[in-house]
Amino acid sequence: MKTARNIIWAVIATMSAFWFVMEPQLFTSNNVFEWRSAMIQYSGILSLMLMSITMILAMRLPVVENWLNGMDKAYRVHKWLGIGGIALGVAHWLWYQIPKWMVMSGGPAHHDGSGPAGNLSAWEMWVNGLREFAQSIGEWGFYLLLVLLVVSLWAAVKYKPFKLSHHLMSIAYLFIVVHSVLLLKHAYWGEPIYYLTLVFAFVGSIAALYSLFGFVGRRNRHSAVVASTRYFPQAETMELVLKPNASWRGHKAGQFAYLRFGDEDPHPFTIVSGSDDSELRFLIKELGDFTAGLYERVKIDDAVTVEGPYGRLEFDLSKPQIWIAGGVGIASFFAVLEALKGEANHLQVDLFYCSRGVDDNLVDELWSLAHQAGVRLSVIDTMHSPRLNTERIASQCGDLNDYEFYFCGPEVFSKTLKKELGTYQFNIEQSYHEELFVMR
Repeated sequence: MKTARNIIWAVIATMSAFWFVMEPQLFTSNNVFEWRSAMIQYSGILSLMLMSITMILAMRLPVVENWLNGMDKAYRVHKWLGIGGIALGVAHWLWYQIPKWMVMSGGPAHHDGSGPAGNLSAWEMWVNGLREFAQSIGEWGFYLLLVLLVVSLWAAVKYKPFKLSHHLMSIAYLFIVVHSVLLLKHAYWGEPIYYLTLVFAFVGSIAALYSLFGFVGRRNRHSAVVASTRYFPQAETMELVLKPNASWRGHKAGQFAYLRFGDEDPHPFTIVSGSDDSELRFLIKELGDFTAGLYERVKIDDAVTVEGPYGRLEFDLSKPQIWIAGGVGIASFFAVLEALKGEANHLQVDLFYCSRGVDDNLVDELWSLAHQAGVRLSVIDTMHSPRLNTERIASQCGDLNDYEFYFCGPEVFSKTLKKELGTYQFNIEQSYHEELFVMR
């Protein structure tokens, strides 16, 4: 994640430097509208760039997952770049609107910066004639993006509207591309910033169309049928076992897959079964409108589409480990316990399973697997026991700096643990590994 942040900041710095080369007079200018013209271009170019990268990250490409070390990290970068891009879009809109409002209220008149028509070639004249269209389509795209951002981030919105909002964002983005390309300053044409902006616009448009036409994940889809189901009522969790077809080439412990039931949208779930199993097992907790009552809707022999596997939560089993699972995050550790079962493993591993309410049958299975894998298990029911903290972990395990930490669970839980680990001088960047699958 740190490498990704550095690269993104480097790209922003590069674009900023190329922009400043085209606007060297700004720091000696007292003309508000000269600043306005330049800042409209700057904020618009950066906004387009960040939104273009956001579109690329949404393609679920293997190269992106490898670079960011996991699809969950790619989604987090996707989310914050999208927010950043729209925030810059707001700044772009304000730079355009506020001086106009000032003029309307009696302030000084201003020049629109379009340049004299007589100095333009036929091509430039044609592009200049599209300015009004470009401004209009950009404004509508901007308003649409604002609405869709609220829908995407508002937790009360159900999954289907959330997915639809992301689909429509591709359309809004294409509106912004048309607006941005047609309204680039003529002074920028033929310069590095012009070509870089066109590259981001082109690649982002390809990504947007890729998403709109349903190509995301298509090459990674496999047919499967439901082999069995089981429900753990105390944990409000369903066990789903699928039999994939021959195109499925296996998975590693800690990975996940998207499951599509009938005409429903695909949803991500962690694979619980070991990498050597011929069947795929999932633990699906009732957490939203889709998963609620899923165990009643899914029947044996139902067809299911599996897309994946994804994820890079890879366990380095050459070092002592501390595993922490929050709620349904235990699924990732089931898979690695299956992998360790029966092996001559002398490595010290402590697994802390934290859940608000636990199911006896599920915990019995977990105890059995942990015993066979030689893993020390602690089960913490937060309905009756204090929440897990690093002080308790240290009292049981000793010096925390001797361990690799692996976490899978709620993001708030992870943030609390990392903050507490800071007091132990723990190297979070190198020795804290997590999978945080937050869709919004």
